[in-house]
Amino acid sequence: MKRFYKIFFFSFCSIFFFNAALFAQDTLLTAQDAVKIAIENNYGIIISRNEIEIGSLNNNWANAGAIPLVSATASKTVGVNNLQQNLSNGTVTKKNGNTTQNLNAGIAVNWTVFDGFKMFATKKKLEELERAGEYTFRKNLNETVFNVITSYYNIVTLDEQKKATLEQISLYTDRYNLAQRRFEIGTGAKYEVLEAQVDLNEQRSNLLSLQNSIALAKSSLNNLMGKNPDTSFMVIDTIMVFPLPAYSDVQNKINKQNPDVLLANSQLAVLAQEKKEVNAARLPSVELAGFYNFARNRNGAGFTLLNQTYGPSGSVGISVPLFNGILVKKQLAISDIQIKNQQLTITQTKNDIQTSLTNAYINYNNALKAIELEKNNLVLATENIVIATERYKKLNITSVELRQIQISYNDAKNRLYNALYQAKVAEATVALLSGDIANL
Repeated sequence: MKRFYKIFFFSFCSIFFFNAALFAQDTLLTAQDAVKIAIENNYGIIISRNEIEIGSLNNNWANAGAIPLVSATASKTVGVNNLQQNLSNGTVTKKNGNTTQNLNAGIAVNWTVFDGFKMFATKKKLEELERAGEYTFRKNLNETVFNVITSYYNIVTLDEQKKATLEQISLYTDRYNLAQRRFEIGTGAKYEVLEAQVDLNEQRSNLLSLQNSIALAKSSLNNLMGKNPDTSFMVIDTIMVFPLPAYSDVQNKINKQNPDVLLANSQLAVLAQEKKEVNAARLPSVELAGFYNFARNRNGAGFTLLNQTYGPSGSVGISVPLFNGILVKKQLAISDIQIKNQQLTITQTKNDIQTSLTNAYINYNNALKAIELEKNNLVLATENIVIATERYKKLNITSVELRQIQISYNDAKNRLYNALYQAKVAEATVALLSGDIANL
């Protein structure tokens, strides 16, 4: 009897502390709330958003080399010298401590007016790089939302499995109590008591494992949301599965919205502009230069006491490439190979996405069938366990038979939760591939 009370007390405490912890977690977090928080606080998303700003700042004509460069210079030199001059007419000038002052100032303008169309190619490349930053941001955003959704519903599934395990502990406790009473009155065997206790301890071990998994899953979700890992929250207790859009509609959206496809196409456009930049080295370049200089030299003694010049000047420079060791030709050949590789990458990316989309629809449809089947199984298993428990009380079945029925009941519940989770993951995968997941 002492053992019975210990087991009852342990089960009661487990359920009590579980419920107490549930009430202590007064914050109910929905999947939509988790997604919203992650979009605002996820560090990866914030960094990607900043990268967009960098791309926007870099996209200008100055970085493309089309804007004139203006520079101003000024210098003044002061010196003290000893002077001695002997002129041809016999004049001799000798002065110690003679001061000299030299002042030079000027403004220079340099402008490359033609560089073989390289500046235009560079500007288009900068525009593409800015777009690529936006696609990268969208990719990170969508993947983060996907990870948040799957992590959230993984916690929901684990929570439901935890509830099922607590229910199993209650059922196994009843079975242990029945086996103990039957053994005490001489109608049952000792091995039935021991077997019931082993099964009960196994469920308690499963409960500890689930509690650990839930704690780790919540820590990971908090990390995705940019929160402290030990932030406490509750999740909903149901998984709602929604119908998928038509397969053809998703395929059409992939080419227009999928960030991986858009990013691959953008990288191809960047390579095309880089090829134009390389080809520009074959063409002449024209540079204009304008100057305005001011120079003044002042001497305290000597033949020239003041020398001052100022005024504008300009130049036109034309550079024609004649021979560069066929470097441009080789670089163009490399560019062609890179473009071909990127075209293959685009084809591979589309094929990978198509495969993932097909698999997601297969998983979703199979999960729906499993959900319907396991719901029916759970109804049968629930009825069966009630009947089996009563029959065990009346000594009509053995503890082995009751144990198997209890296991079947628990397995049916877990299969149902897993099927619901797999359907939700497939649903999120389709939304991720179509580029619509951020709108869920």
